[in-house]
Amino acid sequence: MAELHFIALAIASLLVALSEGKPVVFLQPECKPDGYLDKTTIDNGILAPINDVRKKLAKGEVNNGMNGGKLPPATNMTLLSWSCELEQKAIKALGEGCVNPGTPTKPSNPDNLAEILAPQYDYGGTAESGFSTYLAGRLLQIDYNDLPVSTRGTVVSNPTYNDNADLLDFANLVRATNTEIGCAMNRCPGDPGLITFYCLLNGKTITNGQPLYQGTPSNTAGCSEVTCPEGYACNDATWVCERTSTPAPESTSSSTSSSTSSSTSTSTSSSTTAAGATTIIPPSSQAEFPAGGGGGGMCATSSPYASRMTDTIRNEYLRLHNFRRSLLARGEIPRKDGKLLPKASNMWRMKYVCDLEEGAILHASQCPTLPSEPSSRPANVGENFKTFPATRFTFDTAPKKAVTEWWKTIRDVNYFENVVVFRPFHDQAPISSFTQMGWATTNELGCSIVKCRTNDVYVGVCRYRPKGNIVNSNVYQVGTPCSMNPGGATSCDSTEGLWF
Repeated sequence: MAELHFIALAIASLLVALSEGKPVVFLQPECKPDGYLDKTTIDNGILAPINDVRKKLAKGEVNNGMNGGKLPPATNMTLLSWSCELEQKAIKALGEGCVNPGTPTKPSNPDNLAEILAPQYDYGGTAESGFSTYLAGRLLQIDYNDLPVSTRGTVVSNPTYNDNADLLDFANLVRATNTEIGCAMNRCPGDPGLITFYCLLNGKTITNGQPLYQGTPSNTAGCSEVTCPEGYACNDATWVCERTSTPAPESTSSSTSSSTSSSTSTSTSSSTTAAGATTIIPPSSQAEFPAGGGGGGMCATSSPYASRMTDTIRNEYLRLHNFRRSLLARGEIPRKDGKLLPKASNMWRMKYVCDLEEGAILHASQCPTLPSEPSSRPANVGENFKTFPATRFTFDTAPKKAVTEWWKTIRDVNYFENVVVFRPFHDQAPISSFTQMGWATTNELGCSIVKCRTNDVYVGVCRYRPKGNIVNSNVYQVGTPCSMNPGGATSCDSTEGLWF
């Protein structure tokens, strides 16, 4: 009997330290030293139910309400990870109280992060089952409520949030740009079966009209159709973007990925260790890079990916951009009707920058079919993206093809007669590639060109800083070339019409 009593005490020591009105704190929390929840609760109770639905969304297997249809396959879905930092925020916000479900008041959330609140939820079991049961119920709301889907052509099909309060938790939990979550749980006084738990995600709460993810009407090519953010790679089995490394949860600033998937493909991400060593994000198995970049050229000392480009191609991208910007500044670019666009007074001459190239290479190296998510790019960085059949092109000629495709959209419209302003209807329209190339105050450029063997296409990506395409702002100031300093320039070439 004494032996049984000892075993019971040993088992109890592994369970949650529960006291009414106090936070649920595990004796072996995942996030040391200040975390509360353990790995089993995190992986099985929180990450697993959410990531299971995310994987189904990637395959187009989730119902869209009761109309018999499915939500479109996601082409940028990410695997949600645990964040020790967000757990700490949830712990502090929830404190030691329980939220009254009759008059629920949400904890303080000054950053307006996406949040999940379960006020005095009757869970009747373990912390793991409490989380998983509640989250599964919130995710199931999509079976009874439908979302509008914005479809453009045969490529883009994005479900958007429609301000339905019943779907707010679902939308925030599966939103592809929300990549991390952290939660806290309190045991409520008076009834041992009641809990309040609170979760925060690392993105703002979704609002009416915003997309849950980038989708496509049909995906028959798996990861070839998927575009992952930087630091993520597509899992060939699930078509979900997974982090290419998993930091160990040694402090409140680290994060962990769910360990619930039975089969995943992982690799190391680009990160610098304490000793200064850098590991490289591997490219897609389809990706082929221009020959002759082995030494890294002008970017050799500033980017670990410099060998995936050559100085010849860098200089060609730069020449192609500045040549066209010069024509634009001098008033030599025609519209569809043949009229010339007005001259520009404040057009910068671009320079080539290696950190922008690195971001372009990382995206193009995954053989994507869509531009990168704006949220995945550094602040104030714009992007142009183009794929085209590799037939008739080489690495020497493909950059010109990409740049030509971006620029020639001005020939299809009659915009910009007296003033050259980027209007709301220009945003994400074909003309936006032209306006980004011709944005006067953009003066830094970095590009990539990759051949993707399986689909036999080239992928061209250029990134720009400071970014253009700011709604209701001037693409450039109309006037005599070199007559208005764009800010920071020291001289202007009157022949080119470009400031430097």
